[in-house]
Amino acid sequence: MKKITFIYLIFCSILLISSCAKQKKSEIVLDFWQFWTDPKVKPTLIDIINDFEKENPDIKIKLTDLTWSEGHDKIVVAFASGTTPDVLELGSDWVPEFSSQDVLLDVTGEAEKIQNDFLMWEPATYQSRIYGFPWVLDTRVLFYNKDLMEKVGLDPEKPPLTWDELLSYCKKINHLKPQAYGFGANSAERHRLYKKFLPFFWGNGGEILSEDRKSSEVNSAAGKEALEFYKKLTEQGTIDNQRMLDESFKQGKIGFLISGGWLLNDIQKNLPDLKFGVCLIPKPEKGVFSSFAGGEFLVISNKCKNPDSAKKFIQYLIKKENSLKLCKAIGSAIPSAKGSELDPYYQNNKNLLVFQEQLRYSQTSPAVPQWVYIEEIIEKAVERVMYDKKTPSQALDEAKVEIDKILK
Repeated sequence: MKKITFIYLIFCSILLISSCAKQKKSEIVLDFWQFWTDPKVKPTLIDIINDFEKENPDIKIKLTDLTWSEGHDKIVVAFASGTTPDVLELGSDWVPEFSSQDVLLDVTGEAEKIQNDFLMWEPATYQSRIYGFPWVLDTRVLFYNKDLMEKVGLDPEKPPLTWDELLSYCKKINHLKPQAYGFGANSAERHRLYKKFLPFFWGNGGEILSEDRKSSEVNSAAGKEALEFYKKLTEQGTIDNQRMLDESFKQGKIGFLISGGWLLNDIQKNLPDLKFGVCLIPKPEKGVFSSFAGGEFLVISNKCKNPDSAKKFIQYLIKKENSLKLCKAIGSAIPSAKGSELDPYYQNNKNLLVFQEQLRYSQTSPAVPQWVYIEEIIEKAVERVMYDKKTPSQALDEAKVEIDKILK
């Protein structure tokens, strides 16, 4: 009898081990590459992912962090070597590049079912097919230090509305240097500098590409005038990388700075006594308000072995309630899901309302596959002017020639 019982227990153990092995084998693991590395933001993303895994116990998410300075190159290498993750976060200005290379999964069918519920599908649309889902949107505004304005005799409750006012105010504060600088200008950081110049370029009526997208118009009179103005701004302040500019602004050392929601969130949480404001980026006398409209998109590699699970994961992330959680951790970002702006989080914060207003005036970069290389050319042109290596006319004329070569 003991022998039979022993054999029975062994048999049950084998069945249990076999069952567990099958369960583990059936578990789906999705590799997800993303850019939310900020310690104030990433925990919220992890919480959302954990909730997804609880609702979908057969799917596990393997998270990999990327940086904006190196992420693009790593993604290019991954696609070239066939080692791509299942799901990727891409900036709105990168999506057209990869959509055109036949490396992303066509999600047109799924996207069309929810298209009316979300904003900004243009960057993910290539040749009338959709290759990604919009996740969160954001823009840049002008931050200003009220104490510095008051110190030089300016009304701290009346920020500049026009180019002339902005330049005049920056000159006054710049007289305080080295204790304080008028304007904070970005140095040659990849994927950043062009986002600070284009608001002036677009606001003055500049167009980067022709309507048929076959040639560049970056060297138009409007474009050259905008770069001339931007050069004057940089002369009335300091030039540094974004992190150092943000730090200097928080320390009360910069009067005016174009920045984003990350800075607003940091100030509101950690520097409640800092007297600052945000406003629309000033426009030229006969121009319009403008800024760069950025967005984060979620895409699927066409090598993904579990596309249905990947789609389920993405649709969970972009759900309004989940993307709202993430955006509240980010600061000023807003979900692509329509109606999100009505959430009390945005309506009860006057600074966030400025971001929402600025977003209405903002533009996305042209949705062309070559954009990431075009932006680099524009950044180099701006950099050469900032450091007195070229005049605005020379720099943009040369940029046009380079961009036209890329577009051929």
